Parts: sequence; C-alpha cells; structure tokens
Amino acid sequence: MKRKIGSVFLSVVIASAVALAGCSDTSSKSEGANESNAVTLQVWGDQANQPVTEQGFKKINEIFMKNNPGIQIDFQYTGTLETIDTAVKANSLPDVFYVQGNKTPKMDLYVKSGALLPLNDYKLDTSRYPKEAVEYGTVDGKLYTSPPSFMDSQLMYYNKDIFSKYNLEAPKTFDEFVKVAETLKSKGITPVAMPGKDAWSRLWIAFSLLPALGNDALQAVNHGKGDFSDPGIVKAFQTIRDFADQGYFSNNLGSVDAAGAQLAFTNGKAAMIADGTWNNSTYESSMSNLGRFYIPGTDGKKTAPQSLSNLMTYAASANTKHPKEAAEYIKYLASQEAQQIFATETGAVPIIDDIKPKDEGVKEMAAYDGLGDNIYTVLTNVSTDEVKLTDIFLEEVMPKLLTGKITGQEAAEILNAALAKTK
Repeated sequence: MKRKIGSVFLSVVIASAVALAGCSDTSSKSEGANESNAVTLQVWGDQANQPVTEQGFKKINEIFMKNNPGIQIDFQYTGTLETIDTAVKANSLPDVFYVQGNKTPKMDLYVKSGALLPLNDYKLDTSRYPKEAVEYGTVDGKLYTSPPSFMDSQLMYYNKDIFSKYNLEAPKTFDEFVKVAETLKSKGITPVAMPGKDAWSRLWIAFSLLPALGNDALQAVNHGKGDFSDPGIVKAFQTIRDFADQGYFSNNLGSVDAAGAQLAFTNGKAAMIADGTWNNSTYESSMSNLGRFYIPGTDGKKTAPQSLSNLMTYAASANTKHPKEAAEYIKYLASQEAQQIFATETGAVPIIDDIKPKDEGVKEMAAYDGLGDNIYTVLTNVSTDEVKLTDIFLEEVMPKLLTGKITGQEAAEILNAALAKTK
C-alpha cells in the first residue's frame, strides 16, 4: 500500500525523527536509581496529541520509574503515522510506541510484518475492560497493545444561560430535542451552529443523530445483515434536511467553517453545536455556562457514538532488547492507577467505571446509557477499494442533505445503491 522509500530519503527521515526526539523530551530520572544498571526504554508518544497528553504522561512516567527503579523511560513525542510507518519499514522502531488499534488497518499490517511484540505471555490483565476495548488491541487472537480506557465521541454542547432564559432544559427524548430547536428559532436564536463549509465538522451532527435513532440498524449493516433503509436511519437523515430547511442551522451555512461555527456558539450567537468530546477544553476555556448532552432517542435512551481513544494505547517492538521491561511499562499504562492519573490531568472521558471523571463537565460527557456504532466506522467496514461509502457519505450525502437537494429517504437510497455494489 505504501511506496518504497529510497535509502537516502529514509536516512533523512530517521535522522529528523531523532533530532525531533531531542527537542521534545518529557522523560525524567527516578530518584535513587542506579542509572548504570537501569534499562532505558525509548518510548514514542503521539506527537499530534502532545498538548493534551504531556502532563498526564509526565506524572505517569515519574511514578512508574519510582516504582521500577531498574527501568528508565525516555519518552519523546516523536510518534506520527509517517515516522512510525518509516520505522516499521526500516526495522528501527523504539521499544514502545503508540498505535491506533483496529480503528485503522495500520496495526494489522504491523503485526503481519512481524513488527509488534505479542503481550499474551506477559500477564496483562484485561478483566476491567469491555469486550470492544480488548478487541481494539487484538489481532488473530493475540493482544498487541494496552487496551483503550477512554473514548472520543460526538455530542451536543449547549449554552446554559440561553436555555435558562427561555425555560429550556437538556432534552430527555428526541421529540424534546426537536421542540428545543423550534423554541429557540421562534425566539430569534440560532438553534445549532453548523460548519457547513467544513467537510469533516459538518458530520458531527449526523454522528450524533444516527446512534440515537438507528443504532440497531447500524449494527446490522456493520455485520452484513442489513442496509440503510431502516426507518430510524432515514429519520436521522431527514432530521438533518428538516433542520436545514427550517433554519435551525447557521445562516448561510455553506460559508461557515469550523472556527466560525465554534465562535458563533461561544459568543452566544447560537445555542448549541454538535462537536467532539476532544474539544471540551476549548469550549470550557471560553465559556462558564457550558452544558453537554447526547441526543436522546425516541425512547429517551442516550447512545454515545463510539470511537475508542488511542491516547493510552501503546505497543512494543518485536525487536526490542528489553521485552520484559517494555511489557511492564505497557501493563502499567493498562492499570487503573495510571488511567486515573491520566483522567485527572487531561479530562479524558473514561469507558471503565473505576476511573473517576475529572469534573462535572466530564461526568456529563460520560452520562450515556450505552455506546453505539459510529456511522463512519460502519461505512469504512462495508467499503471496498472500488466502492468507498465513506467518500459518498462525506462528499455527496451530507452536502446534499444540508442544501436541501435530497430527502432522508433519498440519502438512504444513495448509500444502499453503493452498498449493493460491494457484494
């Protein structure tokens, strides 16, 4: 799937990675350790998420080294998809590095190339985790990474002051959600800030609606036992069309990008916005009146679209000279103690009951009745190299719903026609 990289270019990439590592050192030495006898593990953290994870890993590494004086952690934010791919091909992986599990084909490819160390023989306890989390790090029955203990999701953020002014509350049923939007519009308030110009951010409203109204059908499609004609899925698509038609989204939404929609919400120009849990801190820094809710279904059940987080999912190189020590570090990342530190420092949303959320805001993001399928993951799973339903959804279905060119039923028919071509 990747082009071969010339040896000269490869050397430059690896040298750059090493240089970068020296500029982003978050390691520390444990007090009293005999450094001449200690094993040093080189660990590559997720460079893109350094601002979010750095403080958490700093504390985790300090405690791990204090409890394991024979192991030093050299933690560098060198890990990107590109540097890890290059290191796999060049057989130059660090001892431990982050991986994304089964949310992408990467880990499976790494396993098949012989790059990862199986963890089954190192007694990593997975009893605390839901089945989906263990499957996330498993390939062909073998565990290769610390299972995810946190999740990303999409939900509705809302302005509590605006809601209070008009005697509104976070909705308890789907009909109440629609009624809230109707009331806000009647009062001259834009109900939902919508980044119609941004191809990705405009998906969040669909990600939030589909599990609420059609999760059973999404699961059936994901397992090859259904299609998109389910009434719940059609209703979710039609709701997007209706909200656009009735002016419940931003005016001239086709010219509004993600930053513009977020600004409209934080400035009180819109009462709600559909966005990811990963942006919670962004809104908290701008608003003191922030609320959060998952869109409830017609039965009142709140289903959170599931996307397991890779913030603490780390694997070991099959060629590490210190497999036992690498496994010990990964085992600690998989422990409740390390995860609680991470939750407290970062505000990540836990999926395990014994991890206490950081604050009331995180509690709201963890206030769901069940985890549902993410529409994009489902579309990815049923796509082929020739027929990519993800692209059809991203580039055709959502733009046409938002501009009133198709109905919810027609959106479902477009996806069903593509699905039929994958058989």
